[in-house]
Amino acid sequence: MEVGVMHTLEHIASAIGGEVVGNGKREILCVSRPEDGNEDSIVFIRGKKIFDRMEGPKTAAFVLDFRPDDGKGIDYILIHPEETDGVFIALLSLFEDERDFGSGVSEHAVIAPGATLGKGVVVDACAVIGESIIGDGTRIGANTVIGKNCRLGKGCIIFPRVTIYPDTIIEDNVIVHSGTVIGADGYGYSRIEGSHRKIPQIGGVHIGRDVEIGANTTIDRATLGMTKIGTGTKIDNLVQIGHNVEIGEHCIVVALCGIGGSVKFGNNVVMAGMAGITDHAVVGDNAFLLANAGVMAKRVDSGAMVAGYPSMDVRKIKEFWAMRTKIRGMYKDLLKIKKKIDIDDD
Repeated sequence: MEVGVMHTLEHIASAIGGEVVGNGKREILCVSRPEDGNEDSIVFIRGKKIFDRMEGPKTAAFVLDFRPDDGKGIDYILIHPEETDGVFIALLSLFEDERDFGSGVSEHAVIAPGATLGKGVVVDACAVIGESIIGDGTRIGANTVIGKNCRLGKGCIIFPRVTIYPDTIIEDNVIVHSGTVIGADGYGYSRIEGSHRKIPQIGGVHIGRDVEIGANTTIDRATLGMTKIGTGTKIDNLVQIGHNVEIGEHCIVVALCGIGGSVKFGNNVVMAGMAGITDHAVVGDNAFLLANAGVMAKRVDSGAMVAGYPSMDVRKIKEFWAMRTKIRGMYKDLLKIKKKIDIDDD
């Protein structure tokens, strides 16, 4: 993707911690996939086999975790094989654009007189900010609404069309993608005299630092206290998180998951796509809920790996699947035994 900013190989190598081999003054405009390399791009290659299979248009330069055969005549940056993931992230970050945010505070934004904006805050057109505190360097996209009594930390990125209800705390370096709603009422009702009476939801939401929340995700406010998302947790698109949920640090919640009210996750939990968990359940540290798991139990132990509906330990599921091929034969044997000892089917 072209972003219009040239970087020399020397500058790129310095930014990603690599060694230039060839012309360090060569200028690079963008990062490309191997199949899309061109005279302005740099291509990241892991492993000699992929490099040897490359065909097609000429690529300006490469980032390699090996030294190619002599005589190739290419310009490249050499990196250590054990550092490829971190280097790849650093390379993409160098060429990342500003995602079409403006600069400063748009004259078409609506900001309450009691709001406090830190240094370098960007507020795009038609954003609405209530009497809240916005930290230094945070960017607010167009048509985003931030209610009163919210506190956003430093360096956050709130993409266009996000809704943040009152009484929400968001710490530093949080990314919230478009369409997300944070702080809507939790789903709480009591059946009284034949009708469903709404339980007031008067708590809030607290999101820790370095969290990323995908598009069209919803995080409900607490009935009392706070719904909590821990430091470093990453939440995908289209996730529903109920009221009073507490998710620990560095968890992963993948798309289309549903988390019932008052669920508590430990740290480093992984919840794969389309999994669901019943309310008031407790999930221990390092647990793994596989895709489509339906967790109905009230506890998942630390380090457990569960799957299926209702979910069970993966080892038990494997035992069950191993037995399936034998069930028909076992059934036939049972019929023979019943016939031999003259047991009526009824």
